[in-house]
Amino acid sequence: MNTAVKEETVRVFFAIWPDAAAQKQLAELAERLEAVCDGRKARVENIHLTLVFLGEVSVDRLDALCHVANKVRDAGVQAFDFAVEEVHYWKHNRIAYAGTAKVPQGLLDLANALQSALFAAGFAFDRQAYVPHITLVRKARCQALPELAQPIVWPVREWVLVKSGQANGRSGYTPIGRWPLT
Repeated sequence: MNTAVKEETVRVFFAIWPDAAAQKQLAELAERLEAVCDGRKARVENIHLTLVFLGEVSVDRLDALCHVANKVRDAGVQAFDFAVEEVHYWKHNRIAYAGTAKVPQGLLDLANALQSALFAAGFAFDRQAYVPHITLVRKARCQALPELAQPIVWPVREWVLVKSGQANGRSGYTPIGRWPLT
């Protein structure tokens, strides 16, 4: 008889969320992409930029994750503006996404600080080079992509730890914690 108790886990990641104006513009871009690429556009409230995806983490380790985030916050990573300037398509995983021509140093500093602190605390995550992107359409089949008339810019003043889950057959995100940038 197996008496092992299955550990309760949650799917989590660190991310930044666009402000309301940028979120609206990104949602409109997602609609344009869906029309051109078919697929399934991201829901407005789910549009974000992932910093570090951790995947399944034990519920018992959430406090440790928040402690890591506190250390990063206390290190004084600077606030920055993020500009969406490009639209791309990853054919291999059928994702149409928005990105930037030049990654802001503040974004690199934040992602690197989080990765270093998470690694030091013993958390597992994908250690590939950070490629900032905002997924707008999944299951896409793009032949052509629209040009952006002007960049979509938002001020990044905080980052969040988010729990990902399913409800009523739809994915949704719930913030667990928020940390300001200086």
